[in-house]
Amino acid sequence: MEGQPESSDELAPDAIETIVRAAAQVGIDRVKLTGGEPTLRSDVVEIVRRVRPWVGEVSMTTNGLRLEDLAQSLRAAGLRRVNVSLPSLNPEVYRELTGVDGTERVIRGIRAACAAGLDPVKLNVVALSGQTDSPEAMGALLDLAQEVGAQVQLIEFENVRDRVDPRVYRQLHSELGKLTTEAAAQAFRTDRNRLHDRPRYTYLRHGRPATVEVVQPVENPAFCMGCQRLRVTSDGRLKGCLMTNEGLVDLRPLLRSGAPPESFVRAFELAVSRRRPFFTGPETPRPEPEFAPELLPSIGTVPASLPVLGQP
Repeated sequence: MEGQPESSDELAPDAIETIVRAAAQVGIDRVKLTGGEPTLRSDVVEIVRRVRPWVGEVSMTTNGLRLEDLAQSLRAAGLRRVNVSLPSLNPEVYRELTGVDGTERVIRGIRAACAAGLDPVKLNVVALSGQTDSPEAMGALLDLAQEVGAQVQLIEFENVRDRVDPRVYRQLHSELGKLTTEAAAQAFRTDRNRLHDRPRYTYLRHGRPATVEVVQPVENPAFCMGCQRLRVTSDGRLKGCLMTNEGLVDLRPLLRSGAPPESFVRAFELAVSRRRPFFTGPETPRPEPEFAPELLPSIGTVPASLPVLGQP
């Protein structure tokens, strides 16, 4: 899973189902399968089928390279919607950023997802200065989105300490403020995704509606404050924030013991208590850590400290 510590272990479908059943008991109603690349798992359709009965929605983020073959089966298994990473429609830029010649395969996968009834299909593009944020590049993505009935999700390139070379960040980081202002000025409808408090703009392009959602964690301090996500690593640990591996809660002792789903509730409570905004503004409130040591005996070995995350 994205941002997780290295591991050679991988949860089996029945273990994933157990965790999702436990999550449902604490009020979690949506599950998103991410990566790495989830479609590389030969049992991804089975995972969707097992998870779907316990939650209101199952979705996926994928590079789209196998979506043409899998879209119908995933939809039949219960997948509702999909985000497809599409950094550029320019084959040379796509190859430079991903290392593969996959533009046409991804486009066919997007079309297959729309045809299968996955809705919405969102095209994820990381805004990179001089490569993917130009009016021409964005215009091409919007044209494709309008043609197939998809949305564009514009994602800020994030400067994460020890994971992004500062020189690369300075070279490629694109200021989204100008693009957001332009989208807002043209929009006939503006709303916000309750997840992360993300702005979403719908405006007319060539006489038809086009929707752009802006994912802006660094420049928008409300983003992290509005995050309601918990992640499960591929080897079975609860992770409160994509950007850090501090405060992981290990579910593997419970899984190995065959504990029933209700036994996992305290583990979820502990993971939630360890969440802190990673990106913060100067005026962002910083709540004091909450830690419940009485939870430890019921969930096996977990880290003994609760660090405050984010920048000073």
